[in-house]
Formats: sequence, structure tokens, C-alpha cells
Amino acid sequence: MAASNVDVMLCGICDGQHVSNVANYWCPECEEGLCTTCKNYHSLSKASRQHGIISIDDYKKLPAEICKIEQNCTEHNKKLQMFCPRHDQLCCIMCVSENHKECTGMFLIDDVIKSSRSSTLFDSLEKSLKDIQENIEMVVKDRKANLDEIKQHHLKSLNDIKDTRRKVNSRLDELEKNIIDDLISTETQLKLKIETLLDNLSTKLTTIELLKTNLMSVKQHGSDLQAFIGSKMLEKDVTDELKCIQNLSEDDGFSQLGLKCHIDDKITDILSKFTAFGSITIEKSQSPIVIGVGHEMQAQIFTAVPPRSRSIDCITASLIGDIKVPAGQSNMCITGSSVFPDGRIIFADCYYNRRLIIVQSDGSLDSEIPLLLFCPFDVTCIDDKTVAVTICNGTKIQIIDTKTKQVTKTINTGASRGITYRQGQILFCEKGKGIVGIQLSNYKGCTLVEDCTIQEEFCYITTSDENLYYTDGSTVKCYSVKGEKRVYKNESIMNGVGGIAVDQHGIVYVISKSNEKVMLISSDGKNSRTLLTEKDGITKSYGMYFHINKLCVVSYSGHLLKFDIA
Repeated sequence: MAASNVDVMLCGICDGQHVSNVANYWCPECEEGLCTTCKNYHSLSKASRQHGIISIDDYKKLPAEICKIEQNCTEHNKKLQMFCPRHDQLCCIMCVSENHKECTGMFLIDDVIKSSRSSTLFDSLEKSLKDIQENIEMVVKDRKANLDEIKQHHLKSLNDIKDTRRKVNSRLDELEKNIIDDLISTETQLKLKIETLLDNLSTKLTTIELLKTNLMSVKQHGSDLQAFIGSKMLEKDVTDELKCIQNLSEDDGFSQLGLKCHIDDKITDILSKFTAFGSITIEKSQSPIVIGVGHEMQAQIFTAVPPRSRSIDCITASLIGDIKVPAGQSNMCITGSSVFPDGRIIFADCYYNRRLIIVQSDGSLDSEIPLLLFCPFDVTCIDDKTVAVTICNGTKIQIIDTKTKQVTKTINTGASRGITYRQGQILFCEKGKGIVGIQLSNYKGCTLVEDCTIQEEFCYITTSDENLYYTDGSTVKCYSVKGEKRVYKNESIMNGVGGIAVDQHGIVYVISKSNEKVMLISSDGKNSRTLLTEKDGITKSYGMYFHINKLCVVSYSGHLLKFDIA
């Protein structure tokens, strides 16, 4: 074992004789320090005179990793004597006889270590390190220039946003003035019409009062002849006034007039359809930087920038497949689905048929697994033959061998709902508790996310990298596998959410089972929009998953729709 690199080191030979002398030299092959006297004996001994002794000061300058290099094989405790190019490994005699019998090109270490200092490898390594340093400095310079460029882009984008806002405000002010002027003009027109009618009616009232006075005078003071002839004359005048009033009515003079303002749909679309002022994206172009080392300089484009995140605004879906799940004895109620590694699909037919259905990728029936005593709610594939199933009418999870159609393990839980599989662990939503994980190696469970608000009967879960996504009521929540809450949209985004899936860009796809649509949520959880509706064939659905970049939506009645996502 190499000695530790300490400030004061004792001579190993003297220490063996219980004498404490400071070591001035170090023998790498003996792996011990030597005082001046012992160093002289060491150099004269036939067994050690060829050892390359160095001073303690030089030894302390060596990197810690170099000081830890073993002279003997850690497995056989024999001196390392050979080097195997095939395995790039140092070997002792025992290693050669046991593990390198078929290896060719092996050579003795002693044949090369003497010339190692003068070999071209050190020169090549020095040149490579220099090139790497120059490459790093070049990249640092370029990245700082890129930061300045991004700052300029930020200022330009900010000015564009504010300028657009000013133009929108100016145009809205202009449109507002036009419609207000039109409102005033129309009101003036209506007022004039009614006021003219009122003036005419006032005149008629005066005429009617005069006729009433004349009628009373003739009736009280006229002779019989005057009364007869006068009444006939007055009758004609009254008839004329009645006709005049009737004409006013027939000419729409008595219509109830009013004002109604209709706001253009294009204006209201700003409030309903425009969910964002715009979008900010990352533009990536080829870097002019070329990374190379030594004489093996190659035109390799430096691509240290992480893959660009994708905007949900540009995502489209086109139907490429429609599979009908084989019918059961009663109406189907598909509440969960999953896909095997070999491409077969399994469905949980929950309430009436109480079965698992496995179909080939083309929709042909593979097998059925009856679960007469339980209602399977959700299912996840563990391998090509094993699945885990949550029970709707119970508090347990069943591990099922689909080849033998037998339950191999029953795990008691709370009221478990949506389930998924990740790296040797099944994760599921437990009502009133949160997200629970169970290791399949020992069936020990632990709560990953404490969330007592989970009360929804139809909550589902999926994973992507180190994140957990699950639905609950009308919300979508995101946590890390360690239970850390992510900065993510947690408000109500739709009326009743069900199945959930995540693509390679971190974009979340979720079913709105009440509205019969599929919604998108951006990878940062801040934006959402509708991707698929009833027009695309979406009906009441719960199950959804991604398979080879294809989105699969399973309806409650047993239709599997496959969409190509572009």
C-alpha cells in the first residue's frame, strides 16, 4: 500500500526496528520512506539497487492519485509484471494464467517503463493539454460574446414588445373613438325622431282641445239646426284626427326604440383565444468553434448548448390508427392501459367485464385475464410478462404473470388509483395520502409525495426523467422523485382531468374527460392549450400513453386512437 502524502514521514526500515528517523527518500517499489543511512544500504543491496529512489520533497510533489498506484495486484498480491493491450490492464503472473490465456500482444512492464519518460506520449499529452486549454479559452471567449449578443436580443425583443403594445393601444383607441362617435350619432338620430313626434303630438293635443271646446259650445248654445250641422262638421274633424293618429302608429312612430352595442368578434377573440402576447424561443445555429486536439484536429462542431425546448404552439397531431378493443360480455369500461416492451398493449376493463385485455400492436387479440372478484382500475407493465394492477373496489395492488394468468403477489395499500413503473419501482396515487413508491425487490414502500388533497377517484400518474406528474380533480401537479415540488402550474386548467403522458421534450398531455379533449401543458408548466377535441374523435377517455413518439388515447368504450405528434 502506498504511503499517505503527509508532511513528516518516518523511515520504514528504522520504524520496523522501533527507531524513529525522518525519511529523506522514497522508494516507490518498496512503498516506504528511507532515511539517509538506510538509503545507502538500500542502494547497495542486490535486490533493491535497481529501485528508482526519489527524494521525499519530489515524492510530495506527485499528485495523490499517482501516489496511490499499487505495485502489486490487488487480487493476488503478486507484483504487476505484464500489460495486456486487449484489456488495457496491468497483470500479475496469476492474472495472466487465469484471465488472459487467449490474449495476444502482452509485454513485460520492465521493457517499457525505462523508456517511458522519453516516449512521445508525454509530449503528445502536453500538446493535447495545451490544445484543450486553448479550446476552452476560445469557447469562453465565444460564450461571453454570445452572452452580450443575447443581451442585445433581449433589449430588441423588449422594444418590439413595447412597440407592438403601443400600436395595439393606438389602434384600440382609434376603434374606440369611432364606435363612441357612432354611438353618439345614433342616439342623436333617435332623440330627434322621438322629439319630432312629441312636437307633432303636442300640436294635436292643442287641436283636440279646440275641437272639445267647439263641441261643447255647439252643444250648449247652438240652435237645433246648428247643433245638427255642427256635429256633422265636428265629426269630420275628429275622423281626420283619428286617421292622423293611426297613420303615426302605422308609420312605426310608436315603436320602442333603443341602442345596442355589438362588439366585433375579432375584438373579443383577444380576450378568449389569444392566451399569450407572443412566445419566446431559443434559436440555435452552428457554432464557428472547432474543437481539436494535437495532430488529430477534426472539424467537430462544439454543441455544448442543451437541446432546445419545444413550444406547445407548434405541436400538431394527426390520426394514424384506430383500434377497437375486443368486446366483452357487457359494455366496456376502459379505465387504464399500458404497453409492453415488445409493443403489445394491455387494457383494464373495469366495472362490468372485470378483465385485463392484451392485444397485439395491430389490434388482434392476444389474451384475456379475468379478475372476477376485483375491478381493475389502472395497469402498468413491468416486463414482457408481468404487470401491476390497482383495484377500484379494494385497497390492494396485484402483481400478475400474464403468461400463467396468475396473481403472483398481492400488496396491501390504501385506496390506490393511477399506477406506473419506473426503475424497479411501482409508483401509484393513494387517495388521501399522496404518491407512494414500492420497491419490487423487497416490496417495501415509502411515501414520495405527501398530498392529502388527493380525493379524486380518477387520478393518474406518469414519470419523465426525475419528475413525477399526476392528475387530481382539475389540476396537474409535478414533483421530483425525491418529493421536491417543481415550479409548475397547479391551478385548475379544465373540468375534470384523467389520463396523463409526457413526451421527450417534457410537454405534458392530459385528458379532460368532462370536456372530451386532450390538453397540452408546456414543459415549464406555465402555458396550456387544446390539442385534440371531439372533432378529432376524442370521446370520454381515461387512458393515455406515449409509445415510440406516438400518442395513444383510449376511450372509455374501447377505442384506441393513435396520433402522430409533429
